[in-house]
Amino acid sequence: MESLPGLSDGQTITADSNNDSHPLNIPRGSEWKVERPSESRLIIVIKTGIAEIFGTELANGIEYEFRSFNFSIFSVEDVTLEWKCPEMSVQNLTVIPNTTSKFIYNLHFALEKMRCSSFEGPRAMIIGEANSGKTSLCRTLCSYAIKYKPYQPMFINLDPREGVFSPPGCILAIPISDILDVQSSTWGQSMTSGATPLHSKQPFVKNYGLERLTDNRTFYQRLTSELASVVDERLAGDSLVRRSGCIVDTPPLASLSEKDNELEEIVRKFKVNVVVAIGDESDAIFEKYAQKLFPHVGSNFIKIPKLSGCIPTDDVYKRLLQRSSIREYFYGTPKVVLSPYAIGADMEDVSIWKPKNVMDLTEAEAEKQNGNEMIPVEVTASNLQHALVAITYADRKASAAEVERAPILGFALITEVNEKRRKLRILLPVPGRLPNKAMVLTSYRYLE
Repeated sequence: MESLPGLSDGQTITADSNNDSHPLNIPRGSEWKVERPSESRLIIVIKTGIAEIFGTELANGIEYEFRSFNFSIFSVEDVTLEWKCPEMSVQNLTVIPNTTSKFIYNLHFALEKMRCSSFEGPRAMIIGEANSGKTSLCRTLCSYAIKYKPYQPMFINLDPREGVFSPPGCILAIPISDILDVQSSTWGQSMTSGATPLHSKQPFVKNYGLERLTDNRTFYQRLTSELASVVDERLAGDSLVRRSGCIVDTPPLASLSEKDNELEEIVRKFKVNVVVAIGDESDAIFEKYAQKLFPHVGSNFIKIPKLSGCIPTDDVYKRLLQRSSIREYFYGTPKVVLSPYAIGADMEDVSIWKPKNVMDLTEAEAEKQNGNEMIPVEVTASNLQHALVAITYADRKASAAEVERAPILGFALITEVNEKRRKLRILLPVPGRLPNKAMVLTSYRYLE
């Protein structure tokens, strides 16, 4: 099917319906927006030229395999590549000019100048609406920061719906000490029991466990405060990370509460001194935030257009990425295969809590919680079947307040609940007995 006139400004190529390799030329300064059916397998080999994905350069002559996520390949100079994907045989491949790379370059060099001029690196926060390219810009800036100098910028993800170096439902902070994996939607592997082709990262993770910020803003704000304290401690004890600075990815502006000044609180907690707003120049909301945040960042409020390589996403695609990050946590990737460990447990041997969802509680129930953000969960199939749970450091018989404050050991997946035999089947990422610890039920499910 050909593109309708007027709906595409770029070069359009229709692939043949076979599994052969297809050549593609990308002119300098252009990009190929790669969209394909879910779970399809795409293989790309760069033949000549310099190409980047989220700021990470692709090596020539190496096969790159992509599954489950969409991206753009930017051509720094004229690029010739070969690609192979049978499911894309009836799809249109569109190569368009990249109109926003100059803004990203200027922003990177401005942050680089701040790193060179002070031992306190920039603390940049990216804001914008959904589908504006916030996370893509964060990933690109992290990649550029480590490209030519031995920096280790601290990436901070405050959007719990994004599965970055962890399953979804978390916020985290992680120093980016090595190249990011362009083939992974989760940016790469965290510390794992398997061998990884790239240096694995060590994130500090706080489990929120809910999908939307409106489900429990009090709990979310408490977690961001705890994460900010951890970031301050790491920066104080690591001069290289401190000089490299921080890059903060925020939830979409529509998710943040203006009434509670949530964005200003994030700026204050993480000591942000640069704010990058992605959107239209005429958008009045950015003028309002520029005035609100002026006492914190002064004139360092930068507006850039929506990234030209940004591919719009919907809830179905978000669910696909979340499912992919959960699968990768337990089973690894096609190149780094992990073998999770299934164990059996009695229902009486587990203690499970869940974060309070204020949207589901009546006023009377909310008042009974006495300020605690955790409520006990009845061990039944309807509550726990195929559920992702976080295993905390708190003892199995700990109180709600202790479970709420406890860090997490990792995640487990409850694959089966047999109420007749009162048994659970639980998938762990490493072999061993089930820790005698309290668990926190998340809002996410994974059905194999």
